Amino acid sequence: MNQTIGFLLDNACPSIRYRVKREILDEISPQEEEKLQSQILEDKLLREFIERQNSDGWIDEDFHSEKGVETAIRLFSEKGVLASQPSFKVMLEELERREDTFDKGCLFNIGKILDHKSFGGSKVIRAAAFAQAGIEDKHFIKEQIELALDKLKFVCSVSTIDSVAKQYKDKLVFKDGTKWPCIYDLRLLAYTKGWRSEENKRTVVVSIKKMIELSPIPYIHILERNQLIAPAAFCMQDFNPDVNKLKDSEWMMWFHRMEILSRLGVASEIKELKQHLDFLAELLRENNGIFNKRMNHYYFTKWSPYSGLALEKDWRSGTRRICDLTFRSLLILHYSGYREL
Repeated sequence: MNQTIGFLLDNACPSIRYRVKREILDEISPQEEEKLQSQILEDKLLREFIERQNSDGWIDEDFHSEKGVETAIRLFSEKGVLASQPSFKVMLEELERREDTFDKGCLFNIGKILDHKSFGGSKVIRAAAFAQAGIEDKHFIKEQIELALDKLKFVCSVSTIDSVAKQYKDKLVFKDGTKWPCIYDLRLLAYTKGWRSEENKRTVVVSIKKMIELSPIPYIHILERNQLIAPAAFCMQDFNPDVNKLKDSEWMMWFHRMEILSRLGVASEIKELKQHLDFLAELLRENNGIFNKRMNHYYFTKWSPYSGLALEKDWRSGTRRICDLTFRSLLILHYSGYREL
């Protein structure tokens, strides 16, 4: 992977260079870290979020929106901002303090219903935000980790989609008693370590194998009385797509899902996912260590609770696009255990 790392250190933005040094190489001096952190904080998107913070560190927008705290935490974390950085620190502290009111906005009622029905609502979204910021040693995060594992255990016992879903008018809805993981459950587990006993790791492997077996998974709503509620099913419908047929938007979901599965430690353990890793490694090998496949979709560049992977300021330059996609490729291979291309 030396070619890949060298290319990124020579060409990428401060966020990517910082994360390569810290996550991939695990070699960064205090002086380098201070310098790169200062450069990262000059990022336009980060500055916009910081400028919108009130005196408590909160952002007075819908929590679960492009301009809200959830997206801000995703962006700060992905850009490589340390959780001890003052603006980020007070935002996280305020999220913890607002135990019952943080989700005001579109989640305020629906999020509680999803939590109650074991489909992943406000509480797991909050826990996943802290986890991505590198924080897991809090009781409300540990509680959601246990619930996430419980959902994956349920998936292990599912034989067919018909056993967990039924028709309601012209939609599919989950049957009563079903527990089903959402993207936030996987994010939460991907960014935490304390749950990783051999038994739990086995549960995750078996459940992901089951999700692959069931793929493509149809869109299934949650029914609450007569209300249809959409689950957080982003990236959760096809765990084994044909990479030769992916549209650009689907490529973004592939990158996001594969990074999560690699961080979970399952990508190299499952035959179908290993084939995706081999495909990615071969693509980089054939192109001097870079991912130069041309693609462009706002899912990559527009940050929201679900979308956004680009750390470069924009993709107007082909080099910046290549840096972002090459970095994501490197993360996938690194966390899956690949060491050489």
